[in-house]
Amino acid sequence: MYSEDNYLMIGNTRWHWASKIQKDWKFFHTSPNPIKFKDKDYSKLTWASVGTVPKNIKLCPSKKIILDDVPLNNLPSNLGIDRALASWSAFKKYSSLKNKERDLIVIDAGTILSVTKITSKGEFAGGQLISGFRLQLSSMANGALNLETPIDTTIPTEIFQYETNKAMIRGSINGLIGLILKIFEETKLPIWICGGDAPMILNELKNTNIDINHCPNLVLEGMIDIDKKINSI
Repeated sequence: MYSEDNYLMIGNTRWHWASKIQKDWKFFHTSPNPIKFKDKDYSKLTWASVGTVPKNIKLCPSKKIILDDVPLNNLPSNLGIDRALASWSAFKKYSSLKNKERDLIVIDAGTILSVTKITSKGEFAGGQLISGFRLQLSSMANGALNLETPIDTTIPTEIFQYETNKAMIRGSINGLIGLILKIFEETKLPIWICGGDAPMILNELKNTNIDINHCPNLVLEGMIDIDKKINSI
């Protein structure tokens, strides 16, 4: 049975969990509505959602973290809660550093790759959205008669590819990398990145001079911090 120290973010393509085991936090990710959790008690689970919430699980409405709970300023009313949580978590971590007077860029490389600018005062300052790596591949396959979604998504090293599937993969990752390089070139701001595609993106950026910080659990850490603030009031 879940306790007050368990959290769930319902994403578009995956579910993201945080559980406190003794003094340590464990973060893990599953397919949506995993069968192995079918008979679990979700009523004490702190949660948030950007994806579809199944009708067969009983989540407590009062345990839901919403946009109004996130202590950032100027947040648009339709901003995704995952994006807001990642931004808050990155802002809090960044504010503890010596050069906290600068703005920062937060990237969540998930189904949609979101780019968010947060000012040094904790204000939302806009951003950009682009289809994530796998969504780009599936979109091409769905939109063109002779293209199929690649099964093996290993990133090829050569820039120009002879095989169609590899050309799709190389083009998709280059689109994401190009966006990030362009943003850094224009802003020179530090970047904080999370999301399932972050390791792949970081590998492509390893020979660049970009100031980038990989924090894979920004969204869940944001949930935990905000929930503790709410319960301490």
